Amino acid sequence: MSQTLKEQRRRERLREYEAELVSARSALEVLALFVHAREARSRGESLEEAFAATPVGDTDANPPFPAAVWVTLRQGDIDVTMHLLVEQSSTDFVIAAHEQLDVGYRLTTVEENRALPDVARLQAQLASFLHVPADVVAVIASWGPDDPRTSAEIDALLEQRFGTATIRATWPPARPEQASTPPAPAPDPGTGLTMSADEFGALLNLSPDQHNVLATLVRQTAIVINAH
Repeated sequence: MSQTLKEQRRRERLREYEAELVSARSALEVLALFVHAREARSRGESLEEAFAATPVGDTDANPPFPAAVWVTLRQGDIDVTMHLLVEQSSTDFVIAAHEQLDVGYRLTTVEENRALPDVARLQAQLASFLHVPADVVAVIASWGPDDPRTSAEIDALLEQRFGTATIRATWPPARPEQASTPPAPAPDPGTGLTMSADEFGALLNLSPDQHNVLATLVRQTAIVINAH
């Protein structure tokens, strides 16, 4: 194979690898919805510890993912989740290969590999922890987080197993300051005239008593003077 063809093949494999990562991110976003839905039905349990203690098959070959994976999914931090999965991955994606002589002057094949996040293994662990069949979790993950069926099916599955949610699970999760304090509505300059009580009193040449009444009204409510 010529060098040009090798480079072209390597670029194609890199594109395939990136496509695998995009697919993994989509699946992880769905798994985060499962985590949020389970957290919404929590009764004070330490869910991340229970998740980390959930074995899947041969624990020597496939040790359970740690509690940190549950926590990052709960926070909606897919980048860190991907990093954790890649760190513990046993799945390699071959980008390219070339032959070279080893120390014994034997021709050997050297591969350029990149680790893939082991999403299937995580799905199996999560399915076992949630008492949902693994193939069902895999199918829902294939739908993606934006499919209207996804959230509805997750809620239905977990309601059967853990009851009604006590809090509303959302995706992506709201930041703490967003959840506690709703943002103030932006002023709409087209709705009318906005003035201070002093400015309005001076404009109408109000008496001191009338100005006091206006000031009281402004403290109690917002006054908007419309054009019509």
